[in-house]
Formats: sequence, structure tokens, C-alpha cells
Amino acid sequence: MGLLATVLIALVAGGVWAVTLRRLRRRRRLIAAPAPATRALRAYTAGRWDRVISLAPAALALPAITDGAEGDNDRAWRGAVELALGHALVQRDRPEEAIDHLQRGLAGPAGPGNIGAEARMRHMLAYALAATDRTAEARAEYHRILEEPSLDPDIRSRVTAALEALEA
Repeated sequence: MGLLATVLIALVAGGVWAVTLRRLRRRRRLIAAPAPATRALRAYTAGRWDRVISLAPAALALPAITDGAEGDNDRAWRGAVELALGHALVQRDRPEEAIDHLQRGLAGPAGPGNIGAEARMRHMLAYALAATDRTAEARAEYHRILEEPSLDPDIRSRVTAALEALEA
């Protein structure tokens, strides 16, 4: 992958990050979670990437609750923390480490919860895949995002630009 393609993808990912962060700041409501997870998620909404990276592993190491409503809540905050950690790792230029966290966060039942948020996180995953020379997987993620008929036009144009840069 050429330097120009990497720079273009990074610029597009930065734009997606800015939109995501702006929308997250409007929505200050956090999921009910144990204190370590809450601290990691608050650091994430504040854009404190290094703090997220230091706090999230302790939250994810907590024993899982699998039964009933508490189990549903456990899966919700774990998914959110996985996505926050993955995003923070991408922001700190550690895309290889971010991939598994983003994939786990997107795979869980507590994925982002709306089309736009999921598309932004899938874009982040595709960027991480492309940055680690896993271009076929990155293309597949970008195409998966573009298959959503009700995707926000701004996100669609950013994803299209990233895909074009990847294919250049």
C-alpha cells in the first residue's frame, strides 16, 4: 500500500473520529457498568486515549456475568469497552492491537446500537485492517458498510473515499 493511500485513509479516519467524538459528547449517558468500565468509558468520551488504553484491560478482566438482565448489561458494557479500547489503540497508531477489540465489540449484542455508530466503528476496523496490510479484509468491511441503504451520506462519502484510496 502506497504512502499516499495510507495518508488518505488516515485523513478519512480522522474525519470519522471527529464526527464520532462530537456526537458522543452530545450523548453523555453511559451504560450501567462496574467502576473500572465506567472510568474507561468516561475517558473515551473525553478523548483521553492513553487513559482508555490503561483502564480498559482491567475492566475487561472482570468476571463475566452471563445470566438474566445483569448478563445483558454485562455484555453491553463489555462491547462498549472493547470498542473504546480498539478506537483508542487506532488513535495511538497501534492498529494491529486494535483489530481484535473492534471485532469483539462489533460482534457482541451490544454493538454500537445505531447504523451510524456501527458504520463509524466498522470504518475504524477497516482502517486498522488496511494499516496492517490486510487489504482484502479492509475492502470487505468497507463494502459491508456501503451495503447499508440508510447510511448517512457523509459517512457514505468518507467510506467511499477510503475504499478508493485503498484500491489506488
